[in-house]
Formats: sequence, C-alpha cells, structure tokens
Amino acid sequence: MVSNKEFIQRLVKVCEIKQIKHVVFSPGSRNAPLVITFDENPHFECITIPDERVAAFFAMGMALHLNEPVIICCTSGSAALNYAPAIVEAYYQKIPLLVLTADRPVEWVDQGAGQTMRQKNVYNNYIKGSFELIQEAQHLQDLRHNDRMVCEAINLAKDPRKGPVHINVPLSEPLYDVLEAQEFDNLQMVDAQPSDFSIREIERETIRDIWKKATRKLIIFGQSKPNKQVDHLLEEVAQDPSVAIISETCSNRYVTPYNPCIDRLITTISDEDLALYKPDIVVSLGDAIISKKIKAMIRKYHPKEHWYVNEQKQAQDTFLALTKHIRSSESAFLSVVNDLKTDSTFSSTWHNKHLETKGRHEEFIDKCEWSDLIAFHHILKEVPANTDLHLGNSSPIRYTQLFDQRPNINYFCNRGVSGIDGSTSTAAGAAYASDKMTTMVTGDMAFFYDSNALWHHHLPNQLRIIMINNGGGGIFKIIPGPKTTNQYKQYFATEQQFSAEHIAKAFGCPYYKVDDVEGLQKHLTTLYEERFDKPPILEVFTGHVENEKVLEAYFGYLVGKG
Repeated sequence: MVSNKEFIQRLVKVCEIKQIKHVVFSPGSRNAPLVITFDENPHFECITIPDERVAAFFAMGMALHLNEPVIICCTSGSAALNYAPAIVEAYYQKIPLLVLTADRPVEWVDQGAGQTMRQKNVYNNYIKGSFELIQEAQHLQDLRHNDRMVCEAINLAKDPRKGPVHINVPLSEPLYDVLEAQEFDNLQMVDAQPSDFSIREIERETIRDIWKKATRKLIIFGQSKPNKQVDHLLEEVAQDPSVAIISETCSNRYVTPYNPCIDRLITTISDEDLALYKPDIVVSLGDAIISKKIKAMIRKYHPKEHWYVNEQKQAQDTFLALTKHIRSSESAFLSVVNDLKTDSTFSSTWHNKHLETKGRHEEFIDKCEWSDLIAFHHILKEVPANTDLHLGNSSPIRYTQLFDQRPNINYFCNRGVSGIDGSTSTAAGAAYASDKMTTMVTGDMAFFYDSNALWHHHLPNQLRIIMINNGGGGIFKIIPGPKTTNQYKQYFATEQQFSAEHIAKAFGCPYYKVDDVEGLQKHLTTLYEERFDKPPILEVFTGHVENEKVLEAYFGYLVGKG
C-alpha cells in the first residue's frame, strides 16, 4: 500500500527509474506520504535518523562513497533548515544529494499555521537547483509537469559537476490515506546528455605551446577523490623535470616524484632561497586547498600564469594571479601535457627540499614527548591498510597534513566550508555505505558538537572513532591572534573539561581512554584487532600538555633552530 496522492507515487517511480536507491528520512508527519511510498517500494533502501542535521551529513557521507545521489527527506518547518550545514558542504564538495522537504499548503505560509515557513528556494545560495512541485497535482498536464521537475532535479544532481538539488513538496491533509500501488504509462521522463568538457584543439595547442616553453611549472593538487586514471596521467607528467607537484593529505594522490605535506615543506623555504622555488606557471587541480602557507607564498610572489582546471562554471582566483580557467576534467588536462618534457632542475629542487625536510621531521618525532603531535604520529601509523580515514576540522586535518600520506588508505575531510559540524556523521554515513574499515579522527569540540551522530540505529560496526581531547579548540592555541586577547579561554579556545565516556555509555559504544604513548599503542591494537557490535570510541587526552609550544618547537626544528 502506498500514498493515495498520485503525484507522490509518480515522484517515487521517477526516482526508481533514475536508479536512486538510498533514502534517509527524519521523523515527521507532513512527509508521511513520501515515507510510506518510498518505504513500500522494495527498490529503495530506507533508513531513519531523528536529528535532521545528522541525517543530512550521514546521507552526504553515503553519497561521497557511492558517488550517486542519496535522498534526504524531512517534515515541514525548521526541520528543513537543519539540513543546511550539510547541503552547503555538499555544494562545495560537489556531492550529490536530492533534498525532499515536505511543506504545508502554500496558502498557509505566513498565515500563523504551525510548522510553516517560507520553504521555497530556502537553500538558494548554495544549491544547484531548486524546484517546487505543483500542490496536490491531479490533472495530467500538472502531473507531467511535476514528473519533469523531478527528472530535471535528478539530472542536475548527477551532472559531472555533481551537487545537492532541492525539491519542495507542498502537501495537504489527509496525509496517511493509502491504496494499492499503481502502474504509470504516462510518466514524463527527461534524460540529460552528460556535458563534454574536452579541450578544443585550438586551446590544446595554446596550452601545449606555453607549457613547453616554461621551465618552472608547479602543480598544486587540492582535495580530490582517489582516481587511478588521474594518478597514471599525473605520474607521466611528473617525469617532466620542469614540473614540481605538491599535494595535500586529502588530495589522495600518490606519484613519484611528488611533494606531500605542503606546510611542512613551505616552512623550510627561506626568503633568500625563495627564488629557486618560484614557478612561472601554477596549475590548480582538485578542489579546496587547506594550506594557508602555500596560498600566502603564491600570492606574494605571483606567477606569470595561474591556470585553474575545473569543470565548474566559476573560476577560483585563489592566488590572486588567475590567467586561465580551463573547464575540463583533471584527466583531460593532464592528457594534453603528459608527453611534453622540458630541461630544468625545478622538479628536483622541490623534491630535494621535501626529502631534507622529511629527515628533520623524523628526527624531531623520534625525540618528541607526549603531545597532540605524537598522538597523531602513532594514530596515522597504526590505521590499517585499505581504511577510509575521515578527519575533523580544524586541528586534526592540520596535524595530519604534517605527516606523509600513506598510499594504502584514503583520506577525507569536510573542507567544502570547513565547519566542525557533521564530521562524525559524515564518516558514519560513508562507513555505512562502504562496509570498509573507517576511522574518524576528530577533536573534542567537533565530537561533542556532533554527538547526536551516535543517536540512531544505523551505526556501522566497522567505524572507529578516535577523539583528541586537548581541553578545547586547539586550533585557537596555534593560530596567531586569539591568545593575545582577554577573551581567549572562554570565547575562542572554549576550554572545557568534559569527557566522552558518558556519551559513549548513553549510546552503548565501547569506550577507552589514554593519556600516554603506551596506552595509545595498546588501545589502537584493541581498536583494530577486536570486533565490536557498535563503533568503539578511543579518547586521547593531551590537555595537560602545551601542544602549541610543541608545535612551535617542531617548526623551529624544521628550519634548523633546534
């Protein structure tokens, strides 16, 4: 039995034909026709998560792994606004979500009706497309109009420039009336031809000509998903001695030679030696770049050319030096230049600096005492091969950036808008969809903020949660500025003395705590060698250590001051 509202039945059928399979609901009444009709269709895997913010991030994690749209569906009113943090993150990460918000009848908006607000275009600034179905459509023309809008929404979400799309669904009472499922032979289905982002021949020749003449080319790879084709092409380009490649943890790129750990490397380049590393051409591949140091360096000594390679319509002038927006995939661009070689020492200059800095890094780690830095050293070393590693903002991703990427694990972080909200929920959703061992390394503030990530019945048992509890927002102890103010402890670092122990107990998760290297090594073994019914939580206490001084000493040692 399904909802007796034909336009809802048709919506669900269109989603089935378009091969959407996963739906994440949050409880409510106004979305009852959608809940009933989706759940009664065996094509769909439906789950429910009470907290809409958690539900949206969980679905985003699923879509991140599946690389296909996942539906999120809620009741009317403020429930829709709770989706917003995940939607904006998905928008900037290009993760496909189909957002279905049930709504009150349009005639009741702004008329004092309960759970009613202006939901049409509510995500307007950070959505790929917004649609509103014709309310209670009954005439064939209106029904087919709704069909077309649902098709267009799904096509937009699946476009090569993937992202979230919103459909607002006004619904009148009664909401729970049902009937036998119907078959439809008059659905208006609309398919879309994928965009062709190949580079035109005249552009190819221009790119190749400039590329061949330049002797100092720097490829900066931002956030990206694992991709063997891109790795293969990048490996070929890396053999050009005039090309230096630098990447970040979340680039998920592994080629030879390359230079990971941007912040670690840039720190050791003196002003006197900077001319050796200054590029003529900078090429941006991938998405968000985390490192502030590389942004500052390129902005200060901007190159003659900055090429932004991305399929999206709008270019990003990250370094204030943009000269060319190449609207193509990474693979298409790399294919244009992969057979060109230019005599130069630029690649070896960068790579030798990386090797030198890596040696200093290892020397410091060998004699460093208990701290955030040492905790990350052991955690990142012990994460099992073939694991998906999710990292929280802000300190966890920055600490991880100081260590060489491992080629046998995949790295993820919500760097679309870089908020601390939803990190654990995203990791849980990705683990649920993948069945892979998944580790979430998060900070105390991010963990407590997203503790409702544990409040549902779909927690995957292959998820491991490691929380670094350094007594507050550790990032504010590191960045310049906050500690010079009277408001530092209360308003910026938000110092706290809470523990995850009772949160773990409330949700039935195994809990372990450590405050030294020996305990950390012991419980990391437990975490990965034992089987659990629910995700275990390992809380790593470092709050009694002045971590900012350890980090200051670390960077000082890299440049030869220690």
